[in-house]
This record gives sequence, structure tokens and C-alpha cells, in this order.
Amino acid sequence: MENVRSIPVPKIVEELLNTRKPTRIAVFVRAKSPLYPLLPDQVVRTACSTLGVSAGDSHPTPLVVEKWDRLDVLAFDVFHAAYNPSTAHHEASLPVVLVDYGKRYSVVKAAGPDFQKEVNVAVAREHNLNGWDARPPYVVDHTGTKVPTYPNPRDLITLRSKSAVQSP
Repeated sequence: MENVRSIPVPKIVEELLNTRKPTRIAVFVRAKSPLYPLLPDQVVRTACSTLGVSAGDSHPTPLVVEKWDRLDVLAFDVFHAAYNPSTAHHEASLPVVLVDYGKRYSVVKAAGPDFQKEVNVAVAREHNLNGWDARPPYVVDHTGTKVPTYPNPRDLITLRSKSAVQSP
């Protein structure tokens, strides 16, 4: 697993993380990746190591874990001291870094505007769908035949909107 930590980090990502401004990290862990069997907290620590960010210094906040048949997707924030789960159902405009762990090839890159918006909307949506009392990380299991349900969303309009309750 040592080779996973030595993935080249683009200069633009290094510069972004060196600002120590709140940043959202999206991690794709493919089923054939050596990281796939790890617990989400272990994946977060590995991603921090890959990015050259001290987990103790950056205070990673795990937010969402989506499990699919051949892919797990995790989202967590670093350097986000002002994060408040009570208001996180409102869409944030945080920069996003993608860490994609595969079997042979892994990549780190700064997200473009479309992917950045998709990640920020997905995180806000999970805060909304999981209700006021739930706290992250929110785990959404899309494996098997059972569809995720949300009995107590923050916004009741969500119950009438198919696009809001179905993950992309």
C-alpha cells in the first residue's frame, strides 16, 4: 500500500492545500484498489497522507460514504473549522480535490467547476436527507436491491422531489 501514498500530487492541488482554506476531498475507491477493504476512517487517513496533509493538523471531517457495487465514494473536509452540521444542508462552494484509487493507476487532481458543484450539492443533499438529528458521516448503501430511505429529511419538499432523494 506504500505505492498508494506516493501518487504524484499536482502543483495546483499542493498550492490549494497549502493555503489551509476549507477544502472538500472526494475519494473514489474502486473495488480492485488495495484500499477497498479498509474502513472509511482508514481511507481518509490514507488520502490525507497521499495529499501530504497532516490529519492532526487539517482536522479531516468525514461527511459522506456512498457504497456502490464496484466503487466507494467518500467526501470529507479539511481545514474547515467553521463546518456546522446544522447548516450544512445549504450548498457550500468549497474547492474540491479528487483522489481516485484504482488497482494499477491512481490519480489526484483539482476538480473542475462541474464536478466541484456536483460534490458540494451531493454533500448538502445528504445533510438534508438525513435530518436534523443525524450527524455525519452519512453512509448511503446502493449495493444490493434495497433502495436507501430517508424517513426524516430536514426539508419536507424533498419527499416530493425524486431528483432530491435519488443519488446520481
